[in-house]
Amino acid sequence: MNCVLFGKGQRGTSCLRAVHAAGYPIALVVGHPGETGAESMAATAAALNLPYLAPEDPNHPECVATLRAAAADVLLLTGYGKILKPAVIELPRRMCINLHGGKVPAYRGSSPMNWSLINGEHSFTLSVLRVDAGIDSGEVLNERTFPIGRDTTIRDLHEIANKSFPEQLLETLAELEKGSIRPRPQPAGGGYYPLRFPDDGFILWDQLTAEQVHNRIRALTRPYPCAFTFWKRRRVDLLASELLESGFFGEPGRIYLKSKRGLVVCARDRCLRIREAVLVDSGRPLAEEAARYDRLATVQGSVLEALTAQRS
Repeated sequence: MNCVLFGKGQRGTSCLRAVHAAGYPIALVVGHPGETGAESMAATAAALNLPYLAPEDPNHPECVATLRAAAADVLLLTGYGKILKPAVIELPRRMCINLHGGKVPAYRGSSPMNWSLINGEHSFTLSVLRVDAGIDSGEVLNERTFPIGRDTTIRDLHEIANKSFPEQLLETLAELEKGSIRPRPQPAGGGYYPLRFPDDGFILWDQLTAEQVHNRIRALTRPYPCAFTFWKRRRVDLLASELLESGFFGEPGRIYLKSKRGLVVCARDRCLRIREAVLVDSGRPLAEEAARYDRLATVQGSVLEALTAQRS
């Protein structure tokens, strides 16, 4: 069964190695322009002696002609970030297959694993979908569901996905080759989640509950741009947090306790512990510079600051 594999990042390279090791012919590997490094799609394709293409636009007629010449039975999308149009989707003899990091139809769209954590879900699903003209709306070919703990981070979810997706892809290809695959239409309804932007991680402490702050921190921590706030007009990246077992209350944004375990800060409803926070301009931990009872960014604080500036 002749394959063309589109991919990006560790998801793409791990799937590329797995498909190659399983003995499936790979006529072409397609990656993103500018992706470099020893673990990139380009480097992995070269190490496996496979032809590689990194088009700016995979739907350009010249690229479509190259893909058609590859005579693929299946197109495999493994973390590939560009949208394919019907002229490409309809090229393979069998089908176009996509790996999606969310339960469908509830988590169609972009960044489903980040959104699952932001929403406080207790589990997440990795889906293998048949690509159609819609957005993550095709038939389900394979899926696995995993638990999410209270302190699970986006790094943990990616680690699970990078291990599971190659296995799920090989299961799907084996069933397709044997003719035993049973595509399942998605239920009606569902939801769509859009692309996230770095500014979406801004934390105003009087606008979010402690759990909402915690969920954003663990969903957006490195290698993502991080949830962030401000202290004395200096940006602070929030890397790790934990919810407190006992109730601790106060005014939103105020730092109430400092210890080796971090800073206890109050959100809209109660306090949580910020275990790791870094001042972006200096790279120093916030705990080394901020004092007890200092305040982080709030709407109330911004209004007070503006009124004080007007009086002066």
